[in-house]
Amino acid sequence: MKRIGIDLGGHTISAGPVDFSNERPRIISARTVPTPEKRDLLSVTRALEELILPWTAPGVECSVGIGIPGFVDKERRRILRLTNFSGCDGVYLGETISADLRELGVKAVIRLENDANCAALGEGAAGAARGMSDYVVLTLGTGIGAGIVTNGRLLSGAHGMAAECGHMAVSGDPALSGCGCGGRGHLEESASADWLERRAGLLGLPPVFREIWERRRTDKNAADLLAPALEALARGIASLAVTLDPEAVILSGGMSLAAGLADELRERIEKYLPRPFRPVFILKNSELGGEAAVIGAASLGQEMCKR
Repeated sequence: MKRIGIDLGGHTISAGPVDFSNERPRIISARTVPTPEKRDLLSVTRALEELILPWTAPGVECSVGIGIPGFVDKERRRILRLTNFSGCDGVYLGETISADLRELGVKAVIRLENDANCAALGEGAAGAARGMSDYVVLTLGTGIGAGIVTNGRLLSGAHGMAAECGHMAVSGDPALSGCGCGGRGHLEESASADWLERRAGLLGLPPVFREIWERRRTDKNAADLLAPALEALARGIASLAVTLDPEAVILSGGMSLAAGLADELRERIEKYLPRPFRPVFILKNSELGGEAAVIGAASLGQEMCKR
């Protein structure tokens, strides 16, 4: 049975069938397309179906896992909240796509999951967390997310919403405008690429995280913008470390590609850690990049078919 993984992102959608026959899973062929400019249910559904169809055939069953940047119900069938998309909340997206594909003769078993959870599963199967049973993958990009694996199992919580670390309350600053989820003072609101890039425009800086980061040693505005964001990230990561005692915290997402980010964060994190944690705390970068979420998403579909 073909197992397909999809990572629905704010700017792009990546997908591909994954080969699980070897010890280390791999993407057989990958495709990345822009996320529809009109981010509504119909546009997203069509884009996902167009990605799935080339890897399917009438009468042949396949499994599909879809990682989304938002909240999913405990049964992994219904979207609770899809940030920055319209008309998708409350939708049984898997059933919608399955029904459309069924009309074309394709039988697809589909499961939804938070995209950071998918990245965590992917890193555990084939990346930086391979061989670990307790770890955190922190995705730093347009938003901030996390996938937590403890005792070899993905942590989902009582309602399926565990590990939403981007929504940890880390600031009481009244100047913050509010997080896209409806809350205030969240890590995502204080340190995500989206937040930094919006603030950069007000300071005369280029609204691109990579360029802001590169200017941090020569431009005071860039340094002043980044400093509180790095502190917020350090506090958030330190809180995860002392709560979970992971083997490693793994940085993923576009922001993690910034040269030296992990080193700067590590220095800031250590001052928040109790002394016994400092020698055992490990912060490292993803080994798979964007492939992690696709591999992890495909493994969700694989598990669905075992039920």
